[in-house]
Amino acid sequence: MALPFRREADETDRLLALSDGVIAIAITLLVLEITVPEIPPGSQISVLPNLIIERWHEFFGFVLSFLVIASYWVNHRRIFVHIERHDKGIVWLNHLFLLMVVLVPFASSVFATYPDQFGVMFLSGTLALTGFSLALLWSYASWKQLVEDGFGSRTVEIQAARFLTSPLVFVLSIVAASFDVGFGVLTWLLLIPLNAALQSRLVENLEAYDSDSEYEGTG
Repeated sequence: MALPFRREADETDRLLALSDGVIAIAITLLVLEITVPEIPPGSQISVLPNLIIERWHEFFGFVLSFLVIASYWVNHRRIFVHIERHDKGIVWLNHLFLLMVVLVPFASSVFATYPDQFGVMFLSGTLALTGFSLALLWSYASWKQLVEDGFGSRTVEIQAARFLTSPLVFVLSIVAASFDVGFGVLTWLLLIPLNAALQSRLVENLEAYDSDSEYEGTG
């Protein structure tokens, strides 16, 4: 019985295929939350541009959720690039991540319908939990030593920091929105410089790791 279990542990293709499919569906459903405004009876069609502009929060929620899910997909892909095998814990933590991903379109819809304090906090909370579930997946994989051999602890730490950046920004957004809704929305902009800085550090460490691997291979 050990051989079939070992084959199952080494197989990640189906897990990735399921994840890609779920994420693709969730990211597509986001656009359905953008509604076409109806022109009031007796009004001219010239009022349509203003009606669309009034729904700016729907477009903003769509773009934000799309970019965040896309970022989480990139991080998810990056995790499984370095995971060589998996166990039941990885499978169920991955399902937890997918559970949160499919909730994002609903959270985006709530924000589009109620672009107030509750809407900002609800969307931020959902995106934060999604990010935390992904960080938990990486932490579990590194703790269980399911990542490729020789993967440096420093790189593991930078990866963890990279995965925690976005959810922590959304937690900050929740706190900020409790005082001022506009400030809560503005905190989302922190995602750009923080993720860019950590991504640069991560690339440097991965390049150093690849160089060391090549050197050991030729030694």
